[in-house]
Amino acid sequence: MTLQWERLLPEFIGKAGGFLAGIFVSWFLLFRRRLNAIQRLQSGDSDDFVFQVHHLSPDGTQSNPGHSGDVSSADNSEATATHADDPTAQRWVLLFRNLAPKTTLNDLYDNIAVREAVEKAANSCTLADPILRTEGTLGFELVNDAMGHIAGLFAVTSIPREPWLFAMTCEDRTVVRKKCVRCFLIRPDDLGRFADWKWCRQSVSVEKPWHWFRIVALHRIAIAWLAEVEQQQLEAQHDQSSSMPLVDKQVRHDRIRTLSLGVYSFDQPIGEPCQIDWSKRVADLEKLGLNLESN
Repeated sequence: MTLQWERLLPEFIGKAGGFLAGIFVSWFLLFRRRLNAIQRLQSGDSDDFVFQVHHLSPDGTQSNPGHSGDVSSADNSEATATHADDPTAQRWVLLFRNLAPKTTLNDLYDNIAVREAVEKAANSCTLADPILRTEGTLGFELVNDAMGHIAGLFAVTSIPREPWLFAMTCEDRTVVRKKCVRCFLIRPDDLGRFADWKWCRQSVSVEKPWHWFRIVALHRIAIAWLAEVEQQQLEAQHDQSSSMPLVDKQVRHDRIRTLSLGVYSFDQPIGEPCQIDWSKRVADLEKLGLNLESN
């Protein structure tokens, strides 16, 4: 028996080449996936869903406005504001805390179409309109799923329940480090105050100087909420006894919904509150096309 080298050698080279090519392609795909993950992390893009609750806590440092002991003097000078027109007016500190362990888009929604709708709505959010623009049956369902998730987590809490407003947001990457879907919870009375931009400027402090953008976001959400409340009042004047949600095209869904939850709401500020120098921030917002002073 003799070896047929004219057949053995080409087969060996071909199989060895295919094996090496497979290893190289697998390594390249894994390496590229890793590079893409690192790039997304560095750019701030994320599939995370974060649930955050917002409180207004009385500011106990009104006699020393603008001072914050846990930030540098440079940051302090940036955050220090002029005194409010009425120094005797009650000032508040905006606190926001993560309410539940973060989840991901894939974990929250198992439907690919819904995931794509969430990503599209999140990418279209701006600082002027930070709420996900959900429309139709698909939008109704994705808001309901997010609400059901957080309601389920707090279904067995012993804390007394009260109404909270719920909104799905994605803040502009020009002002936030990490772009992800943030689901806001805030009391109706507190959100109603944020509709008054003058009150926001004069009466609200923050825990860190860079939290100024959250005041702007809540102000824009409050404006949208009041518009929805007005629309609800108009619709209440018409007979809708035969209307079916998701069926009757005349019945819209609100982007800001009400939940009954038992949430711990006695947090204290971390460090001394900071007042924002809005004379600088308003100019930056105008460059982004958001003129709040006209309100």
